[in-house]
Amino acid sequence: MKKEFPVFILGLAAAFVVPLIFLILVPYLQLSNADPEVYSEEDDVPTAWAYPSVWTGANKEGEHVYASLGCAYCHTQMVRPTYAGADMWRKGWGGNEEDGLARETRAADYSNDRRAMLGYMRIGQDLANVGARQRDRAWYHAKLYNARIQNVDSNMPSYKNLYRKQQIAQPSANAIKLEGRFAVEEGYEVVPTEKAEALVDYLLSRKMDAPLPGKNEEEEVAAK
Repeated sequence: MKKEFPVFILGLAAAFVVPLIFLILVPYLQLSNADPEVYSEEDDVPTAWAYPSVWTGANKEGEHVYASLGCAYCHTQMVRPTYAGADMWRKGWGGNEEDGLARETRAADYSNDRRAMLGYMRIGQDLANVGARQRDRAWYHAKLYNARIQNVDSNMPSYKNLYRKQQIAQPSANAIKLEGRFAVEEGYEVVPTEKAEALVDYLLSRKMDAPLPGKNEEEEVAAK
């Protein structure tokens, strides 16, 4: 029994270390230093663009807010390959099919994220391409303030802590439109905080629909 115990410990350690190396560390080292690929003329997109695109600024703060609120527990950010699900046929999830941009998610799509918010389960809709589906900032703010404004049966929690109720001196352009049972007392309005604006910036940046460099070549090879 004493001789078997060290073997058991080594086997247990190997069960954790081997996946850690080959599923996390190796892919990280392969992708962390990768440079964006500039599209060629054959890709038929503006050559000034590169894949993956780079974004900075408020989105980084929004990414932190998204993580701290635990949004990944109920929302995924991954358009699955066709063998794993029907994401490509769900309107807007895989991109804009009319423009030929519908595609599944690739590892490099997360290159500019500090955290890859793949998510745990789809209690809510997938957000990998939500920035392409919905571009109205007011829609996001109403959803975050109280999702039941748009859907009375929604089970999404309210994030009123990201908003501030204030007395109206001069009406704010970004005040949330609240009516009926959601309205606040007369003379007051609800406006987004900096965290709320950063979170909306982050959600608007979720557009995993950029064409892949060399796509035309891949299609030609597949056709053969």
